[in-house]
Amino acid sequence: MRTIGIDGLFNARATSESAPWLIRTGAPEALSAEGASTLRALGVSVIIDLREPSEIGASEHGIQVRSVGIYGAPPPQTGRLEDVYETLLRERGGALATAVGIIADAEGAALVHCTAGKDRTGLVVALARLAAGDSAEQVVADYVLSEPDVRPVRELHALALARELPATERDETLRLHLASPREAIEHALAVIDELGGAVAYLTRNGLSEAQRDKLRRKREAAA
Repeated sequence: MRTIGIDGLFNARATSESAPWLIRTGAPEALSAEGASTLRALGVSVIIDLREPSEIGASEHGIQVRSVGIYGAPPPQTGRLEDVYETLLRERGGALATAVGIIADAEGAALVHCTAGKDRTGLVVALARLAAGDSAEQVVADYVLSEPDVRPVRELHALALARELPATERDETLRLHLASPREAIEHALAVIDELGGAVAYLTRNGLSEAQRDKLRRKREAAA
């Protein structure tokens, strides 16, 4: 995916610069009128918010929003990144498949975001792209791009949180909130493979055959 500039958004990447089928970003509360106009020009018909209700702030952009709480609970503030991803994949397959289904059904492009745009967004985007036919290496190459964009926006929050924790938990907490290391997404991909691969995993959790076909056609049309 390619880095794109959208006024008021951070950590923004798209499958193409002019006619994407999928865009990923961090939280859109600062999205400006100009940024919303850019999204419409790119064909965005739906914004998929992966956050929990307690995280969602006010935003006015006029684009349809579909909320899919990926955690189903307050998001973890501490923990090992790989463990968080594995837990989501093993326990929240229905929510992950629902988000991917909305991407598939979107007329034009879907924008997917959470708070930082790297963890929940990273898993949903990975599953959607794998089901559409992209390779694991393409998914990894995209995922690792998040940290430089996330860190300036989220670092003060992460440091304040880490200061309240025992010293033994601080490094993993900062990694959870700020990092997008290759080994974390590779671990998630290994779990997906263990669970049968992206297509089988999503199908088992509710993605329809028609939605799988739509994902493949979206990717083929953009190739």
